[in-house]
Amino acid sequence: MPRSGELTGGCSCGRVAWRAGGSVLHRVHCHCALCRKGSGGILVPWLTVNRAQFAWIREHPLFYRSTAKGERSFCPVCGSKLTFTHDDEPDHIDLTLGSMDDAEAGYPLDQIHGESRVVWLAVDPHLPFRPGQAPRHAVVDPPRITSDSQLTGSCLCGSFRYSVTGPPARSSVCHCGMCRRATGGVAMASAVWPRERYRDNGAPLVAWSASPIGSRMFCPTCGSSTTCDFAHEPEVVEILIGGLDAPDAVAPEIHIFAADAPSWLVVNDRRPRWPGQPNEGLPDDTLVRGRT
Repeated sequence: MPRSGELTGGCSCGRVAWRAGGSVLHRVHCHCALCRKGSGGILVPWLTVNRAQFAWIREHPLFYRSTAKGERSFCPVCGSKLTFTHDDEPDHIDLTLGSMDDAEAGYPLDQIHGESRVVWLAVDPHLPFRPGQAPRHAVVDPPRITSDSQLTGSCLCGSFRYSVTGPPARSSVCHCGMCRRATGGVAMASAVWPRERYRDNGAPLVAWSASPIGSRMFCPTCGSSTTCDFAHEPEVVEILIGGLDAPDAVAPEIHIFAADAPSWLVVNDRRPRWPGQPNEGLPDDTLVRGRT
């Protein structure tokens, strides 16, 4: 889609949608901790447009003041992450790539807040970081999690908190469109623990069943995606790595639904890339390598 063309997007359930015209002013990958915790994803690509050429269609979302000057929006039914505005830039509005109807149109041109990048994340290494915001460390895999290690996490507002003990049973980066919509990000990294090794504080969450497979949970106050429950595996809980207080600690083992990733996305790691579900067919190392 041309930069001057109309962009459209919305949430997973279809309740909230948006339309934006005019030029795209900025296209960035954001690695900041607020975007990671707020979305549950590993990073959030944003497109900035003029607010005068942006409109909500259908119903309006909920809004959460994530900082003194910043406000994020999400769907109250399915939790999809949608927009960000800042008081210092009242004429602009940022749109999540994950909420776009055409993710191919959202390719970033640079990256911000690299100092907060998850240490194992190797995404779009060809894109420059803005001055003073480059990563402080090389991409590395974390040490192995021991059986007595405890990890904690929360939603962005802090009302929902949880902990897990020991290593996860499995972990992955999912590139499917549903995970992009849910987090607003380019992909969703998650890990699965046996439920007996999981604890939370009992704060209420909203459940959204995007498919018969299970439910996605999110905070009704800040919209953070937190966990997923599987209908066929009630004995486990899936936790979004972006919500962990120490997301560096859990590196995903594989990529799944890699065939659904935007064609411009480059992931520079050695993890197996399954076109769909793991163990269906064979991994394809040519996937998520960007345009050829």
